[in-house]
Amino acid sequence: MTPVLMVLVLFVVLSGRSGEAMRQVQHAADHGARAASQASAAKREAIGLTAASNDLKETGHACTESSIVVERTNVGRLDAVRVVVSCKVQHSGLQLLGLSSRRVRAESIEIIDMYRAR
Repeated sequence: MTPVLMVLVLFVVLSGRSGEAMRQVQHAADHGARAASQASAAKREAIGLTAASNDLKETGHACTESSIVVERTNVGRLDAVRVVVSCKVQHSGLQLLGLSSRRVRAESIEIIDMYRAR
């Protein structure tokens, strides 16, 4: 009975880490898109990348090997910025399950604030 309970506990830990990593990645994408939408066109990509990266560094303890993409896009007739953040979920201490690493991904789109982004 003990091995079954141990595997169950490890799956609970794995699902908790995956959920936390997804929340962290979504928050970083939202934060990066919001910051980039208020920046001038020349600085938009750098500011969005910095904001998302800093947010992920502060809260991304469940993530490793992150990647961030900031790009301009359109939503209907409006200009917008899209930020995509992805990372691998940290599996330290869960090798007993024999799972391969899993990537979580989130994206956020914000309309460019034409009054602030001058």
